[in-house]
Amino acid sequence: MRTSRGLFVGSGTLLFTHLHKDHYDATRERLYLERHPETGLWGPELNARGITDYEEVGDTCRFNCGDFAVTAYSTRHSGTEGEACSHYSFLVRGRLTGETFFISGDAVFDPALADEVKKDTAGSTNGTMAFVTAYQLIEQPSRDFLTRLAPARLILIHQPQEDDPASRIVGGLMEFARKYPPSGIRIEEPAPMNWIT
Repeated sequence: MRTSRGLFVGSGTLLFTHLHKDHYDATRERLYLERHPETGLWGPELNARGITDYEEVGDTCRFNCGDFAVTAYSTRHSGTEGEACSHYSFLVRGRLTGETFFISGDAVFDPALADEVKKDTAGSTNGTMAFVTAYQLIEQPSRDFLTRLAPARLILIHQPQEDDPASRIVGGLMEFARKYPPSGIRIEEPAPMNWIT
């Protein structure tokens, strides 16, 4: 984000699932938006910009940003620190391409949410690409969620960083997830993204 490289090349909108320091940095957000004033922004407790057709239905928010339609589902953050954390998972649909992307953040999934997400992906051209964490691949409710969602592609995110004291634990979880994916869904792992700062 600091250097506008990688995933941040030409980003039309920045979406934040929640504001924990491993997902969000207010200084970097401000500097990025100063360099790219046309960029939209949405996240819990942030001042949204570049968003159109915004509506709230219960705990779900729907809006458009550029060529994408976004559904933000209110989800609970995993772990005890999430109890007081406003957290959303996103379904992002290309309004022109029909492609769909599900971005979990650090959510604990209720399998019933998968039915709502599947309904919202009707008309997807390439199936849903889901971005999930290793933790979500070992928790049974999350595995049930993913089995019901049946994404065409599953991308493993939140990979451990070498300087993270929990990296050995997360590494073990990732190894388990690789060996025992939910219902045979193939897991893809992008190259480590710790160069994105």
